[in-house]
Amino acid sequence: MILSDITIRKYLETKKITIFPEFNPKDIRPTGIRLHLGHELLVPLEGQTVDLDHTEEIDFERIDITDGFILKPHHFVLASTYEKIQVPRNIVCHLEGRSTVARIGLTVHCTSGIIDGNFEESRTIVLEMANLGPFNIVLRPKMALAMLSFTQLSTPIAQNVQTQYQGQDGVIGPNLKGQKR
Repeated sequence: MILSDITIRKYLETKKITIFPEFNPKDIRPTGIRLHLGHELLVPLEGQTVDLDHTEEIDFERIDITDGFILKPHHFVLASTYEKIQVPRNIVCHLEGRSTVARIGLTVHCTSGIIDGNFEESRTIVLEMANLGPFNIVLRPKMALAMLSFTQLSTPIAQNVQTQYQGQDGVIGPNLKGQKR
């Protein structure tokens, strides 16, 4: 069952869903909440080869986007949400881009659009952003870029708490050491 704006408001008021550091109730949409861009990006350094069978690190340049950052066509960056989210073990979140930014070719996640309640802390959500359009796109902190919807699970998650990205606060790169085939 996808949660409606009424249930989302109720869960925010009762702290069943928590959002930090601040949250504007105007960001509640009919079936989700609007999320905003954090203040840093990780830009992958070009020319690297990634082999998922080995645990070598990938090199990124960390960039503060306070003054804006131009994401050129066909470029990829990692970012994070400004907001930190926590949900209980019986709710799963679905991350999607906003239609307005999608119409200029900006994607906010490649494939990792599910955020579960299998962690015991509020965390930012890492965004895998790509410019698929023909335009240079200026990215700025706190831009409304994504939507988060919530689905009630039939039963709470039984697996142990995930630790691969424990303490996630801001944008972080991939943890290839946590990869298992």
